[in-house]
Amino acid sequence: MENNLSMAQTIQPWELLSPDSTWRGWWQPPIEGIPALPVLAARGRRDGPTVLVTGAVHGDEYEGPAAIHALFNNLDLSELAGRVIGLPVVNVAAWQAHARTSPVDGIDLNRVFPGTDDAGAEPSRQLARAVFEHFVRPCDVLIDLHSGGARLVHLPMVGWYAGDAEAERLARRFGEGLMPWLIPDVPGVLSSEAHQAGKIAIGAEYGGGARLDPGGVAAYTAGLRRLLALLAGEEPEPAAPDTRRPIAGSYQTGEQGGLFVANVNLGDHVTPATVLGQLYNLLGESVGGVMAERAGIVAALAHRALLGPGDRVAYIG
Repeated sequence: MENNLSMAQTIQPWELLSPDSTWRGWWQPPIEGIPALPVLAARGRRDGPTVLVTGAVHGDEYEGPAAIHALFNNLDLSELAGRVIGLPVVNVAAWQAHARTSPVDGIDLNRVFPGTDDAGAEPSRQLARAVFEHFVRPCDVLIDLHSGGARLVHLPMVGWYAGDAEAERLARRFGEGLMPWLIPDVPGVLSSEAHQAGKIAIGAEYGGGARLDPGGVAAYTAGLRRLLALLAGEEPEPAAPDTRRPIAGSYQTGEQGGLFVANVNLGDHVTPATVLGQLYNLLGESVGGVMAERAGIVAALAHRALLGPGDRVAYIG
């Protein structure tokens, strides 16, 4: 606890930025087993909000980090109002392991925010606390970029939490190629906890399958630039508002394992009578069909076909 307290009292380089300047470097949280995090920061010529953009909270998701790099590599400070802080890889240990969760303790970082300052807790829980206190609490806007990782492939979608009209306005302007998404409140999720802390919180998903989709990187980069321009008052209002119904649902998991052969595709409309796919054992015998639990759009689908009990099969919303 003493280490965290002293860390909180230290003024960080990105907090000392002069107008019209940038900074890149490393931030080492004082947590055993946790590598240093890369930090990118920029301050515009005018005052404005502090925007935090995060990627790779899960270590097998690549569009977010690449988009944050692209944003900072071509950032026009004359058009930026306020500050933008980029954490391209939040979960460095998981990133180095090419894994969703940290090899240090096996914990899903995106289920334990805002974390704890208990020095006896698992390192991921301490990291969640350090990131939340140092980066999330000082920001005004959080944009958390995800993909389906190794196990899922997602429709492109960008969302907000119920009751936040400003977050919805910004999310609907992020990019026409992304579906609007009403994000479910899940305790421990970074964007959900930021929303609960009073921040404008936006979350996005694009692609997956443990590959880097160039289209996803381009869409994310363009969306980030558009939102920074909106927050700086540089982006005109659209001729017509986006009135598309948002995707609203949740992940569906399977009760048993097997080789999953899908009967549906991303973007399909399903009902509770729809068979999403069949599960087969090693002899090629069907061990059961996976029925949709609700009506809606198939917004994510299992990419890694060999499923275990409890694995996510789809996101239907």
